[in-house]
Amino acid sequence: MLMCRRGTWVFLQRSFAAVGRMALTNYLAQTIICTTIFYGHGLGYFGEVDRVGQIIIVLGVWLFQIPFSLWWLERFRFGPFEWLWRSLSYLRFQPMRR
Repeated sequence: MLMCRRGTWVFLQRSFAAVGRMALTNYLAQTIICTTIFYGHGLGYFGEVDRVGQIIIVLGVWLFQIPFSLWWLERFRFGPFEWLWRSLSYLRFQPMRR
């Protein structure tokens, strides 16, 4: 708790906050990536990858999504699917750029 108050974990907090602000986009991206890897319409590795391989894949997806979320939110207000959801909810296009 003290490390959080001192700012030691600021970068980590900022990274997870960015992923949280783009939760729907990241969820859909993980779904697309993993179904492409594991199902027949993609590489078809279902049942072929052991637990260690699965952990490596998950870490790889996260190592892509965390910096991508930070990069995206420096330029835009919302993730792409969050923007779409918000625009559909308000029945008009929402501003996207910062």
